[in-house]
Formats: sequence, C-alpha cells, structure tokens
Amino acid sequence: MKLLRVLIVDDSSFMRKRLKDTLEKAGHQVVGAAQNGQEGYELFKKTKPDLVIMDVAMQGVDGIEGVRLIKRDFPHAKIIFMSLVEDPKIREEASRLNILGFIGKREHDKLLEIINELSL
Repeated sequence: MKLLRVLIVDDSSFMRKRLKDTLEKAGHQVVGAAQNGQEGYELFKKTKPDLVIMDVAMQGVDGIEGVRLIKRDFPHAKIIFMSLVEDPKIREEASRLNILGFIGKREHDKLLEIINELSL
C-alpha cells in the first residue's frame, strides 16, 4: 500500500478530525484541512497532495465548485467526494468532474479500503 499525502475538505470539524485520525492511523499524512472549496483550492496549491477527500455540501464555495477550481489548474488532481448527499443529480454532476469516486459519509469506515483499491 502506498502511503499518501491527503487534503481533507469538509465543513464539519468533527468529520475532519475523524478522517484525519483514520488516515493517520493507517500511516497516511494529512497535509491540510479546509472548511470549504475555496480554502481547499488554496491549500491544494500550497501542499500539492496525492489525494483530496472533499465534502459536497459546504457553506461558501461548495465541493462541486471546489473541484472545478482545483481541476482547472491541476487537471490530474485525484479527488474523492465523501458526502451525505444522496441526490442523483449531484452524483451525476460529480462524475462529470473526473473524480475517482463518491463515498457516503456513513461509509467512512470503508475509506481506507477504497483508497487501497485505487492504488494511487
């Protein structure tokens, strides 16, 4: 398993901490945590992570727009959406953004398994 440098973008401080703990226990390095898509974009430019885990629904710049910003300047960025949003239209929009996948927040325990399968 390749150890990754990961950026977490989620408006929930609880979720950011939970993901950070999960990733670090597995040996991955969390290089930053942001509260919205704009902050995520700014941190991406500074840290150049191997992977971004991005929430969809956030105040200010949401995850969809955050991915657009990142992909505009870094088209090969590896991004996974992790969200409670079940709306098929949003999932469809997300898939058009050339992301690696969409995980429900209730499936956060499967995150490491999914990251390993992606073999980034």
